Amino acid sequence: MKLLKGAQQSLIEGISNRQFVRLANSTSSLKGHRHRIAMNDNDSMITLSDGKNELNICRRDRLWLYKRGIDARLKQLNESYLLHRITGPLDGAFIDCGANVGELGAYSRSRGLEYHAFEPEPLEADCCDLNNFGGRRETNRFGLWSSDGELTFYSKPNTADGSLFETDEYVDQFKIKVRSLDSFAAEAGIRKVAVLKIEAEGAEPEILAGAYETLKSTAYVTVDCGFEKGVNKESTLVPVFNILLDSGFEAIEWNPQRVTALFKAKAR
Repeated sequence: MKLLKGAQQSLIEGISNRQFVRLANSTSSLKGHRHRIAMNDNDSMITLSDGKNELNICRRDRLWLYKRGIDARLKQLNESYLLHRITGPLDGAFIDCGANVGELGAYSRSRGLEYHAFEPEPLEADCCDLNNFGGRRETNRFGLWSSDGELTFYSKPNTADGSLFETDEYVDQFKIKVRSLDSFAAEAGIRKVAVLKIEAEGAEPEILAGAYETLKSTAYVTVDCGFEKGVNKESTLVPVFNILLDSGFEAIEWNPQRVTALFKAKAR
């Protein structure tokens, strides 16, 4: 959505969500765009429509991601995580670690996969429920880790940078339940994973360490290995590659802009 920028943007930061909605829709209409937004009844969620699709989000600061429409945003995400490089049929589950509002649920449905979303941020998880499960509380509101337990989550929702490692400028911290993917998959009866997507702000190696059994029945893994771990902003590239290569995967595609990598299981 094309919203006011620069100095004009700074003038509207303090207005209410409902005032913001009216201003944004008026601006969009004047510019001839079909994009519209509407407030949810609880004043904490925004429904975005581009004339073809609808999506629920909860951070108005992230509306710029949809300035070219929802389809364009989904295409950008698919390419960022290299999902467009996966050819041929897929079978099993799509595991979305770091789901945010669940945009990749659309990819999962397009490939006929069972969608499992993991998102510790409460409002984002609520949006994910609306976008993928008809509002039913099916988004997993815990973190994935190497083992089951409880850890501190450092919340940074406006930039989707919440982490189990302390980060710069986090806005809140709270305890969350964490589980290994092996533990979750065994309980949920997941026997085959088509795609495991991991965006965990530095916890990617720990999640893979807790997925030893699950990886044996996983076809593809796409991982964000960027410089996001802790206050020192370390990359997880080397440990992620080492774990997956040792687990029988090969790297088949690389996105240097986002520092994501796509891995495919070798013939078993």
